[in-house]
Amino acid sequence: MRLSISEFGKNIWSWLFWGLAFWLVMELGPFLIAERVLKKTAGELAGPYLAFAVPWAIMASLIWWLWKWEERGVSPKRLARGWGLSMALFIVALGVAVFYSGVELGLLDRKDAVVSFIVTTLWGGCIVYFTLYHMVLRRISARSAGKQEGLCPK
Repeated sequence: MRLSISEFGKNIWSWLFWGLAFWLVMELGPFLIAERVLKKTAGELAGPYLAFAVPWAIMASLIWWLWKWEERGVSPKRLARGWGLSMALFIVALGVAVFYSGVELGLLDRKDAVVSFIVTTLWGGCIVYFTLYHMVLRRISARSAGKQEGLCPK
């Protein structure tokens, strides 16, 4: 079964609402476990819980725009750059959520968290950008050769 954005994906707000709702439900399990293991209250976990919702909100809107770009026939290099930058931005947002949550829950020292965030953002962002860029270009090339379907689910 293929995901269709024809009806569901026409409206970015429905895409974000349902995607974020699904993300928050999936995120609930690990936070319930963290509540028991770390012996924290729901109020103490509310900030980190919401911080982990931000990366998905960013990525969901970027995915929607990239699908629209592909439908419009944007050049393969521009589309590949878009996917690479989108995933790099997702990694940065995820890093912010992880290190914010670590400091907020008392698992990391602030100074260590800042240095670690900078290092992981530089490495992770670059690795993800170039990996996705080349993967998308390869997939677009294969599609144009008639070997695969597009990046956009139909």
